[in-house]
Amino acid sequence: MHHQLKNLPKVELHRHLEGSIPVPLTLAWSKKYHLPLPPSEPEKNIQVKTPMPLPKVLERLFYQQRCFQDRESVETLTYEVLKDIALDNIKLIELRFSPGFMAEPKNLPFDMIMEATLSAKERAEKDFNMEVGFILISSRDLGNDICEETVDLAIRWKKEIVGIDLAGDETNFPPELFEKPFQRAHKEGLFITAHSGEVSHPSHITTSIQKLKASRIGHGVQAIQDPTVIQYLVKHKIPLELCPTSNFMTKAIPHIKEHPLKKFMELGVEVTINSDDPTLFGTTLTQEYEICMQSLGFSLEEIQKTILTSFRHSFLSDEKKKRAWKQHLHTLEN
Repeated sequence: MHHQLKNLPKVELHRHLEGSIPVPLTLAWSKKYHLPLPPSEPEKNIQVKTPMPLPKVLERLFYQQRCFQDRESVETLTYEVLKDIALDNIKLIELRFSPGFMAEPKNLPFDMIMEATLSAKERAEKDFNMEVGFILISSRDLGNDICEETVDLAIRWKKEIVGIDLAGDETNFPPELFEKPFQRAHKEGLFITAHSGEVSHPSHITTSIQKLKASRIGHGVQAIQDPTVIQYLVKHKIPLELCPTSNFMTKAIPHIKEHPLKKFMELGVEVTINSDDPTLFGTTLTQEYEICMQSLGFSLEEIQKTILTSFRHSFLSDEKKKRAWKQHLHTLEN
């Protein structure tokens, strides 16, 4: 089955660049720049191997974040991440990153980060015959000013990116705090997705859709607790970007077998399957499909259905989607 799932042409909507740098590369880069690594078993300890609270999980991202030292490292690492994505037979990818987070270690200029990531994207699209779209993330905990700055950046580069996202601690920084910048991004024609209802209250999901103009929800696992939120998602056809391993590792769900993915699907919610931070969680999109089949009772047809749902809800341009469809994804329609 692994072989069959690996060979499926895939679409992924929710994946973080900073959490996708392959482990050997993170270790090599850390040595190259003399960056601190965990004192014992660095390979294991830069990853999250057992469930822990979300803030603890995010601390582990530090090792990958530190790799972004200059323009060259941003470009090389972005290219290597896209190469890794191509190896999993992902043909259409929306890769998200937080310029604020990437810039932090060395205070890199945001525009330089954009130039470097875009140059890597152009090369990767040619070399690996794939379609790539970038989503810029504003991290809640960096506050409103950085959010405004990220939205400015997104608007400046809006021809080159596909959307904008809000991530980070939703409990302490609820969606309504960011209403103004996100409405501004929406007016400029940027698509919006928001991390919401991952480990926090399901009511934030509806707020994210209404006040932030989100047309997709990152995670949204907690919607399962609230029938009115589920009805709202169904009625407005708002898809959830679900990440089973990640949701288990951040304690968003108590056990992998209790992931509500299949339930959502049965209730008529549009669901997509994603890997979130594959390096951090030691997974791949193929593995996420395997989990859905082994632990959640998905059939191969249902997996294919989620790929088509991802394709339909992708923020990429019609031109890029048509190309991916003609070359790879049309085989999913039986």
